[in-house]
Amino acid sequence: MLLTMKQDESPYYTHLRELNLSPGWARPEPSMWPSPQPKFRPAVWRFADAKKALDASHNMVPADQTERRNLIMVNPIEGNTYATTRHLVAAYQCVMPGDRARTHRHSAAALRLVLQGKEGVYTIVNGTRIDMLPGEVLLTPAFCWHGHANETGETGYWIDFLDIPFIQLTEAMFFEPYPQGGLEAITSEGPTPMRIPSREALGGGTDAKTVEIAKGIMPTIALNLIRQPKGGRIETPKSTANTIYAVVSGKARVTAEGFDETAGVGDVIAMPCWHAHTIEAPQDTVVFKVTDEPIFEKLGLARTAN
Repeated sequence: MLLTMKQDESPYYTHLRELNLSPGWARPEPSMWPSPQPKFRPAVWRFADAKKALDASHNMVPADQTERRNLIMVNPIEGNTYATTRHLVAAYQCVMPGDRARTHRHSAAALRLVLQGKEGVYTIVNGTRIDMLPGEVLLTPAFCWHGHANETGETGYWIDFLDIPFIQLTEAMFFEPYPQGGLEAITSEGPTPMRIPSREALGGGTDAKTVEIAKGIMPTIALNLIRQPKGGRIETPKSTANTIYAVVSGKARVTAEGFDETAGVGDVIAMPCWHAHTIEAPQDTVVFKVTDEPIFEKLGLARTAN
């Protein structure tokens, strides 16, 4: 919608501002437009860079002085200090040998894609110990207790994905530290629906395949594992969904208007809404896709460009 008038410094407009009123005929910027005008933009983060920075933090920030040892992937738009896309945030996190990340819970839903780790690096979700092995997706639905520990001699690394920006927009944020402090006690081990190995979910072979995982477990987030053989290509039209991609294995070239990046294992690419984009596989590749599409579906706002 076009603005046809501007406010001036007349007593009338000055008085309106004193009343915290704004004239609809002279808005400082449009409130509606013919199609989405995303402020967030495509961006890439490299695991190698984040890993070096996380390792260096060991001498900067003691484990007992931080809730989590993580580095947030902040979309590089003016005024943004946190979100990776409008409704989602991603962060690289690690637990160093002997460290523990104390238990807490919150109204935001969370999940993790494990990049490096072995048995003995684990998370505890509502009392269940879940070892963190590379290529696995671990779920922490809203209000689930969760903490992390590393009983090995090697640092464990993963990517966190959360809907915190969406929860912040709704102002329905709740956070609660574990009442007893420290880590929640382990009450069970073994198979759990909160752990999804990507290889098992995709099955054998190298053919092109997309599998939705954890459907319905987190009402604001949809998850897909995408496998493409060498030379494979996926074209995605403009849509209202915001998406974050992480490479599980191989390499993925992601292109959009003004954006062309090739991501390796552990690298992350943010693709905000209303950006047509293409994923190409220069080699056999698995990509993890995290999107806020369920929010738009539930609100009747999901739309794809013709």
